[in-house]
Amino acid sequence: MGQYWTITCLDTHESTGCLRELGEALYSSIPESIEELIIPSKFALMPLPIKPFDEPKILSPLEMLPQETIERILLFIPRSAAVFCFALTCHRFLEIGRQAIAVCKKQYIAPWAGKRIICVGNCVEGYPENVLTEKEKTIMSYKSLYEYAAGFKYPTLLNGRSINNILKSVNHDHYYVSRRMQLQNWLPTSCPVSTGEAKAVLLNITTNEYVRQSKLLPEHGIRFGHIIMLYASWTSDPSAATHCEEEIHWRPWAGHRFEIIFIDSVNQDATDVSDIIVPRIKSIMNQSRGIEE
Repeated sequence: MGQYWTITCLDTHESTGCLRELGEALYSSIPESIEELIIPSKFALMPLPIKPFDEPKILSPLEMLPQETIERILLFIPRSAAVFCFALTCHRFLEIGRQAIAVCKKQYIAPWAGKRIICVGNCVEGYPENVLTEKEKTIMSYKSLYEYAAGFKYPTLLNGRSINNILKSVNHDHYYVSRRMQLQNWLPTSCPVSTGEAKAVLLNITTNEYVRQSKLLPEHGIRFGHIIMLYASWTSDPSAATHCEEEIHWRPWAGHRFEIIFIDSVNQDATDVSDIIVPRIKSIMNQSRGIEE
């Protein structure tokens, strides 16, 4: 019989929640969502115009405060939408505000990149070697790894929050709409790696190994997310409801650190394991769908 699974990031205390049987999750939106969590972005700030819009010549008491004080105030603004509104008030705050929004935005881009990820079943006993901290090992003495992950929150990207939601939450008054559109053009722009590009690779930072996008088999529906789900899995029960002969418990990449980057950014001493891993993933995917090889 099958078992329930969850994909979790041990460093951020985030989890996808219960995925029911892994065989079902493989053909859901989960693999793509996992990829979004590990694709880093580089941010660029366009230079601001000298006078983006007319402003009163008389400064308010808030505008006359020192730069350090303004930045300190921003630390106490709880919501990104409020920071956005703050940035719309004057030209000086526009630069301060958009820098703060850039910091906020980065927190929601690739929150799992370079952090420990494991796909764990609810029948798990024990844990992978050289993965957990001493504190986590102590917790494992009275609860399983699956029970531990069950208390984690949902990752931000899977929870639907993005910079677009921040933009939409700003006052829709015509005066603010005009400024909002201007500020949106001056916000940091990110250039994430596209998983569809041939130069993209899934890098296992822990082992210094990688899988090439160009080696994946799109006709079989294989993505980087499938590799993480099937190669970073960990449970004591080999049953995974994938209807395949190959056991996918206690896999070698469980708890390792990953990111999706361009091949040009990979260290020269890294090992290409595409020809080893992709055929195995293909075999599991085909067997789970009842396709004979």
